[in-house]
Amino acid sequence: MTPRSYRVLTAATAAALLSLSPSAVSAAAANQPPAIPTSLTVAGLACGPDEISVGTTTPQVSANFTDPDLGRVQGEKLTPAFAFWPVDHPEQRVEWTPPVLSSPSRVLTTLPSTLVDGGHYQLTARATDADGAVSDWSPVCDFAVDTTRPHAPTVTSTDYPEGRPAGGPGVPGKFTFAVAGGDQDVVKFRYSSAGNSGLREVPVGDDGQATVTITPRGFGTNDITVQAIDRTLNRSAEAHYSFLVIDHDPKVHDGNPDAGAGEPRAISFWSAVPGTASFTYSLNGGPATTVTADADGRAAATVTPDRRGDNLLTVTSRTASGVVSPEITANLYVWVRVPQPVISSPDFPGDGTPPPVVGQEVTIVLRTDSPEVAEFAWSADFGETFQTVTADQNGNATIRYTTHDWPYLEIQARARTADGFESNAVVTGWELTPAEQ
Repeated sequence: MTPRSYRVLTAATAAALLSLSPSAVSAAAANQPPAIPTSLTVAGLACGPDEISVGTTTPQVSANFTDPDLGRVQGEKLTPAFAFWPVDHPEQRVEWTPPVLSSPSRVLTTLPSTLVDGGHYQLTARATDADGAVSDWSPVCDFAVDTTRPHAPTVTSTDYPEGRPAGGPGVPGKFTFAVAGGDQDVVKFRYSSAGNSGLREVPVGDDGQATVTITPRGFGTNDITVQAIDRTLNRSAEAHYSFLVIDHDPKVHDGNPDAGAGEPRAISFWSAVPGTASFTYSLNGGPATTVTADADGRAAATVTPDRRGDNLLTVTSRTASGVVSPEITANLYVWVRVPQPVISSPDFPGDGTPPPVVGQEVTIVLRTDSPEVAEFAWSADFGETFQTVTADQNGNATIRYTTHDWPYLEIQARARTADGFESNAVVTGWELTPAEQ
């Protein structure tokens, strides 16, 4: 080749290169193949060296897809692909391609056909770029399908035997959950109990059991609900366990609740705590008295309230082994029946005489005819405020009151004894004659 012909060829080559578009220049660069997909999952469970189990026949699968040219080479796309097949029938392999990617992405897709419970399968994935370069298939993911629910577990407790009174509120007890029906793949128990908020989980031990401590919050029937959960997260039917929590508070019965102050009352005591030997009581902070309980945990005493109204009886029980119950308080209330006042006014005779004019002073009479009444609480502003007026020796009082702008007068009143007991309120009202304008 002559120097002239060489110069002509070089110029021609340069001209050809200059005529290429930017995209053609990019395409002319060496294409890099897609990366092998990674981080495969089935039904949300990460694949690994060992077979995983899933609890659905229509699981979703996922993998991470990327290509060194994505986002660097104009027009680069990536087509993800998955394949799965039964382990013992590789000829039944199924492949499918989710939508094309324009950036590195994690692809989540559902298997295109339904699997069989108890089947064993393999899953793999690969990617193809816009130039047709194909990655290798990823390492296979072995998985099995298990949609069989485990049996409901059993529940036992020596602290709180089923259906028998035991323990008490705030007294912890141990409960044992056990796998039933020969299940081999149960990994944990999920449980809830009355008075303890929320669901809790506990792993299954090598012996197929788990023991938990539960503290009842209230007496009476308490319930525990338990489910067994296997490795594919299949949940069993609920197992229900009921037990009775003893109320440790002693009970008090007043055999004569209508008795007055100074009149004796027959009081009965009872406790559900096994082995109750005695009860100790005190009235209104006075000396303590102890009475012996019978074999049924019952006892009786005569108690005489010494005042009207509240008479507080504090009581504890004690077992033969010395366990003392919480202290309870019963009120041996002595009823005080205060007569209601009768409200009247000579200025409103009710005989057709025109009523007093608004702004005029009127006389109000509050009457009980009971020497026990010491005063009255009364209101003339619809109960917004109350005033007090002293009663005479017969339990009556007279009030002089000047009416105000409103052409209606309402009086509310309650009778009150010297020791502070009150009657129910009484309301009486009258129309007034409007003032002349």
